[in-house]
Amino acid sequence: MSSNTKIIKDENGDFEDWIEIYNYDTTTINLAGYGLSDEVDNPYKWKFPSRNLAPNQYLIVWASDKNRANVSGQLHTNFKLKSGGETIVLTSLSGTKIDESPAVAIPTDKSYGRKPDGTGDWNFFETPTPNASNSTASNVVSEKIAINEFMSSNGKIIADEDGTYQDWIELYNYGQTTVNLTGFGLSDDEELPFKWVFPSVSISPGQFLLIWASGKDRKTANNLHTNFGISATGENIFLTNLSGVLVSGSPSIDLGVDVSYGRQPDGTGSWLYFNTPTPLASNANPGTTTPLYPPSFSHESGLYSSGFDLTLTAQNQGATIIYTLDGSEPDINNLSGKTYQFKNDYPLLPGDPFGAFLNDSYKSNTYSNTISISDRSSQPDELANKNTTQFAHYIPPTPVRKATVIRAKTYLNGAQSKTISKTFFVFNGGNPYNIPVVSLQIQENLLFDYEEGIYTAGKDFDTWRIQNPSNNQSWRPEISNFSRSGDEWEYPVNVEFFQPSSLTSVQNINAGFRIHGNNSRVQNIKNLRLYARNDYDTKNEFRHNFFKQNIPDAVNPYNKDFRRILLRGDGAGGPIAYDVAFSKALQAVFNGVTRIEPAVHFINGEFWGLTAFRDRFDRFHYELNFGVSEDNFVQVSCNGSQCELDEGLDADFQSYITMRDFIINNDMSDNQIFNQASQMLDMNSMIENVIMMSFASNNSYERKYWKARNIENDEYGDGRWRLSVQDFEASLSTNTDWLAYLADLNGVPNNLIFAKLLANGKFKAQFITRFADVLNTVFKTSYFTGVINETFDEVAPYLSEDVNRYPRENFYKSEEKQNLLNWATNRPQEQIDIIKNQFNIAETFEVDLNVSDTKEGYIKINTIDVKGTTPGVDENPYPWNGTYFKTIPVSIEAIAFPGFEFSHWSGDLNSTNPKVLVTPIADFQVQANFKAIENYSHLMHFWLFDENIPNDTPLQNVNATYSRSNTNAALNFNSSLNGYPFKSTDPNWRKASLERINQPTPINYQPIANNEIEYNPIIMRGLQVRQPFKSSGLENSLELAFSTVNYKEIKLSFAVATDGAAQTLIVEYWNGTNWVSTGISGTSSALNLAFDLKEFDFTNVALANNNANFKVRIRFDGTNMTADEGKRVMLNNIAINGIDTAVLSSDDFVLNRLSVYPNPTTDNLKIVSEKPINQVAIYNLFGQSLFTKKYDSANVTIDLSQYARGMYLVKISSENSSIIKKIIKK
Repeated sequence: MSSNTKIIKDENGDFEDWIEIYNYDTTTINLAGYGLSDEVDNPYKWKFPSRNLAPNQYLIVWASDKNRANVSGQLHTNFKLKSGGETIVLTSLSGTKIDESPAVAIPTDKSYGRKPDGTGDWNFFETPTPNASNSTASNVVSEKIAINEFMSSNGKIIADEDGTYQDWIELYNYGQTTVNLTGFGLSDDEELPFKWVFPSVSISPGQFLLIWASGKDRKTANNLHTNFGISATGENIFLTNLSGVLVSGSPSIDLGVDVSYGRQPDGTGSWLYFNTPTPLASNANPGTTTPLYPPSFSHESGLYSSGFDLTLTAQNQGATIIYTLDGSEPDINNLSGKTYQFKNDYPLLPGDPFGAFLNDSYKSNTYSNTISISDRSSQPDELANKNTTQFAHYIPPTPVRKATVIRAKTYLNGAQSKTISKTFFVFNGGNPYNIPVVSLQIQENLLFDYEEGIYTAGKDFDTWRIQNPSNNQSWRPEISNFSRSGDEWEYPVNVEFFQPSSLTSVQNINAGFRIHGNNSRVQNIKNLRLYARNDYDTKNEFRHNFFKQNIPDAVNPYNKDFRRILLRGDGAGGPIAYDVAFSKALQAVFNGVTRIEPAVHFINGEFWGLTAFRDRFDRFHYELNFGVSEDNFVQVSCNGSQCELDEGLDADFQSYITMRDFIINNDMSDNQIFNQASQMLDMNSMIENVIMMSFASNNSYERKYWKARNIENDEYGDGRWRLSVQDFEASLSTNTDWLAYLADLNGVPNNLIFAKLLANGKFKAQFITRFADVLNTVFKTSYFTGVINETFDEVAPYLSEDVNRYPRENFYKSEEKQNLLNWATNRPQEQIDIIKNQFNIAETFEVDLNVSDTKEGYIKINTIDVKGTTPGVDENPYPWNGTYFKTIPVSIEAIAFPGFEFSHWSGDLNSTNPKVLVTPIADFQVQANFKAIENYSHLMHFWLFDENIPNDTPLQNVNATYSRSNTNAALNFNSSLNGYPFKSTDPNWRKASLERINQPTPINYQPIANNEIEYNPIIMRGLQVRQPFKSSGLENSLELAFSTVNYKEIKLSFAVATDGAAQTLIVEYWNGTNWVSTGISGTSSALNLAFDLKEFDFTNVALANNNANFKVRIRFDGTNMTADEGKRVMLNNIAINGIDTAVLSSDDFVLNRLSVYPNPTTDNLKIVSEKPINQVAIYNLFGQSLFTKKYDSANVTIDLSQYARGMYLVKISSENSSIIKKIIKK
């Protein structure tokens, strides 16, 4: 049974996969040393211990991956069963294969077994009988129909009625009766067994039936075509009868071109690879249990400082290696090369001559000797010399930088393996790039061929010129080959992503590509859209963290999977730097803005120019990041006043019209009606969109509305429309007041939505308040200026190389940078004036916020968390100043950090309510005062185990990721094996080691230690300590070394689990001489299979208090600590807590609860305290006394109008305590 959810539990109460062994002989068999495996070529993957199996006895072996082979007790293999099917082999001690089960897809809670026991045919069983005879088991199906052979990459084996070579599935009737297949289901999705349904067709005993898995969906009896294809990289196929019961299934196998996978003997035998497939005939040809493997490379992709000789090795005896150096697909039939035609010159102007045809070729090579890899940058350009537009031919003045690309595959007996692609950078000066690099390998005729190429003007342009001999609009992008779009013009590409600085390969994937964009297609360096699909690779997702910024408020903010990714480094609507700068500023606060990270791309080893990774806003983006199912996604694209359906069903556009018309045809000042509109449209999203349009003054006014067609959750799948922005290239326009334009009630229907919503007072106030918040953060001059500088600084080192490749217009020019900087300086005040004018607001007011201590809490004003981690807020934010609009209420909230609580407001607000709504009529200064919670146990140190810990690497130490007092804390590992850590070539590699493991758990997770981020298993990992735990007097142990200065009552806690490596853990501390456990509450604790929380209290250990070098040791014990069975103990979320003894005394603490405001100030400085102030002294930064005066009041005002601008120190004394505050005089 390969999918057990309720049939039988193991000794731990888990429903695991299981295999039943039966002795149908007359003598007892000792299974010691017998092998059980799910790999035919590795029969002893798991070995039996000494265990007798008597005649007619049954033995259950759990295929659980728990790897338990004890003489007594239940047996567990070190592998699991794949529900999609895999062969299971039982092998004797002498190497004889005793039995094997065929690879079949088995339904959940159904089994596959022999009837009669031991010797009968294999059958599916509706009622499994573990540890009992199959004689009582009821057969699931009576039809003797099998998926007998299939092919997922048909290059030349058999053609369909259209003459095309499609995937195919062969059925075989191995029974004695004819079976009518009418209504049977055939599917590549277990959840959709009737994805394709058979028409009226029967299959006789011994007959073969071929079904084309072509996606053509035809149901003619002699030419059956499914509505799906088979992924070349493997997927299960399911045949289901009318009753919904699985009749046959095939395993998921990655097949090479023209290789099939089938049963031998037909219908009931084991699955084999066939290099000579036999569609519609018996699988009588020789088959193999092993596939044809691709060649191995002696070197990995990446950066090398000097040249080397590359060795390719065939892993199948007798195989031939074919390779290419030009990005083309290796082809044993292309050793002489294939020629294609292209052009570099076109009749741009009427009367210009048609350019001459030129020839180029691509070829494959037979590997016979090492391949020399070197820096080829000085060699003549190949692709970079080809014209990619209809305009004048440009040739780089200096040869472009080059890498070496190699693609290779093996051939054997007519079969071919999958292709392996590598990119080698040989730069003796090191990596010249500090941004990511992308290597694309594309067969060059797909780019430049006159007829079929999509990166060239090509035949389409010449055709247009022939049909329009006098037309002067030859600049238009839609008249050339590169305007071709859709599935037909998606071509295969190998994509390899490299990390910045190190040029380490992080993903190598076969994918599809198309030309992306509208007017930008005409540019020499084009934007590309990359598609991850199972049609190209086993991986149907680009998996990499392309962006520094997570998507704000996304359901899955840590997602790093992409089905589509854009390489869009330039645009056609204006300077690309405008788009990048505004997008970077906004991508942290609005999830309707595409994220952008600059990169360099190479095509077939030649430097192709600067580009940029970008999100592709489509159904896959919203599924992976926002939880909206891709088949439930709707998107409407609007350009100016025109809107059209972008993704979804034809009827979905009416849903947009319904929302639009409800808003523009009803009175939004009626709150009840407005609330109805809020169920159709996310108002926050609308507000963010208008804010961006107005501040950027973006003339393109392109936006998209998106939603879930049917409500599927209460987050982004709630059925409400939301907005995203296309780009900001047409920004910095001065000819349109976009706020006035969008607020105009006389606009066209698609532009009226915002204007009509403004009739609602609540919405209008929300819009004005949010606009002010954005102006006070990401559009604040200092912050936006930093973003602009970063935008240009990232690409500046590579611009000269990019210009050599092709000089581009509006591409990071110095004047564009100055325009942006001027906008960042002037636009905030201009925007304030625009808002005041639009909404008849007379004045603004200044808000000054402060806190009693930044370690105790922070203030939230409207939508802004005033703390250093908020985009647009300074790292040291207090005192904080913002500008707001009079008559518009402002919300302020005091939020205490753990260990503290809010006390009261002081300054211009006298309240003990932590959240208040105020409508100031003048400048407003306020301070939030917090107080300590007595004897609160603070989190002192925390170890967050995430992807930053290297994988498959023996670790010696791991530093704490959070320390409250800015002191270091370390976890150090001691191994039971001398010489640790070991290299990968050592036999002890990954033994008795500390390593990362993918075992996240929410137990003991502390959000405060991770920037208040809630637990998310996607980013979490863990640590594992591996066997053996003891050896030659040494043992595995963890030592925690940390400071407890100014802390007492120390506590240690963590989550821990084991798969049987140890039974208990022991905690001790170092007393200066020995490891002891005296005084610890709970010195040892039992370990369990599932994670649970362990806590150890050092309150009664005096040495633990106020100790700069306190050490704790964790070690392990059990019945067999020298065992080396691959088992481990897993740990996670290690935390150390203690009471802070350095919290201010009561008098000091009260004094610290004072307000000094406004700060900065222009004239009067106010000081408000809970206790009478005795004296105030003012000093300059050189320590010179400028003012001293005694007081006996809790409310003091000092006139600073005559002081020069600058910073001053104010010393405030009360009773026996004093405190110094910094102030700024404007």
